[in-house]
Amino acid sequence: MSVMDLDASGRTLEQLDGEEWPEPDATDTGLVRNCHRLRQVPVGDLTIDDLRELIGQRIGIEWLVPLALNHLDQDPLAGELYAGDLLNAVLRCDQVYRNENPAQLMSPWRVREGLQKLQTETSKLLARPDWPSFG
Repeated sequence: MSVMDLDASGRTLEQLDGEEWPEPDATDTGLVRNCHRLRQVPVGDLTIDDLRELIGQRIGIEWLVPLALNHLDQDPLAGELYAGDLLNAVLRCDQVYRNENPAQLMSPWRVREGLQKLQTETSKLLARPDWPSFG
């Protein structure tokens, strides 16, 4: 099952993977507590930053990477911590996942092409004689 399934976006990672983690305790880090909380949020309600954090921790990647790739198709520089942080998390995801899903992870190449096109268009715009100079 993937996030692309119609009913998956309303389901939590706990529901999708069938695992219930024990409640975090006072000695757990904020990251651990937040990841635990995010596993109980419907995947369709996760923010860009939530996706980055969970994918970065290799949690639920089989459901979250496809969702992240959809976001990256719309905005290659999607990120809340810094521009491109979601792409960075996807590119760093688990080697086993990348080996099992090579076609899916060709999407970052489309993102790269989009960024190159944006760079070319920006360079053309900045080179125009009517572009204001700030120096």
